Amino acid sequence: MALVLYDIFWSHFCEKARFCLDLKRLPYTLVRVNPFTRRQVIDLGARGDVPVLKDGDRVIVGSDAIAAHLEETHPDRPLLPRDPKARAEVLALEKKCDQWLGPDARRVAYQVALENPAILLGTILWPRPPKRWLNGVMLRLVEPRLRRKLRINPKELQESRDRLGDLLPELQTRVARAGFLVGDRITLADITAVSLMDPLEIVPEFVRDPGLLPLFSWKRGLAGMHGRRQRTPWLSGDPPVGYPRLGTERA
Repeated sequence: MALVLYDIFWSHFCEKARFCLDLKRLPYTLVRVNPFTRRQVIDLGARGDVPVLKDGDRVIVGSDAIAAHLEETHPDRPLLPRDPKARAEVLALEKKCDQWLGPDARRVAYQVALENPAILLGTILWPRPPKRWLNGVMLRLVEPRLRRKLRINPKELQESRDRLGDLLPELQTRVARAGFLVGDRITLADITAVSLMDPLEIVPEFVRDPGLLPLFSWKRGLAGMHGRRQRTPWLSGDPPVGYPRLGTERA
């Protein structure tokens, strides 16, 4: 049966679902969801979250559930190792990244974008006139809603930075062993980490950290090898106001 993926193109969890489908070389139809109304997925009976996969009469919500469904129904080009121990390790890493890396990367990236609205052009802001003239009004309406929904406030932002400061070096140590997070080939753990790290490309305190350079290089290399679209790294120019300059930058 035909697969239909409902997504918002800049969502890193949606990218995880697309990556899984593409790695398995499964044809699917892409439906772009209106990020404000979410009407396309609500009409399917979902709450409005993305990604959503429709496989015949089945509606699967969430990138983790989609990955599990694809692995069960389309086992070729597996996302998980056969070895039970390695399989459990991959699933544990996926869960950890879904629970922390994805939400934390999103939170700190939106903080940067809201402070630098040009980053939002082409996503929640219009890139061209005449609609571009409404961006100021749109931002005033959307920003409070985003901050409430994603809990973008000083306390949660610091907690996210602390968790990322622990998790990213852990991922880097794993990658340094064999080029993959688990074992010697790409698995769901790699797909999850590569996809969910992508918002951090616009967060200077992480993407410009010399200590994390190997991890970001690995992420870009693996993503590029599989033809994944990536955000442009914020590697030059002044960091946003309030962010400390790193040792490699001029004071």
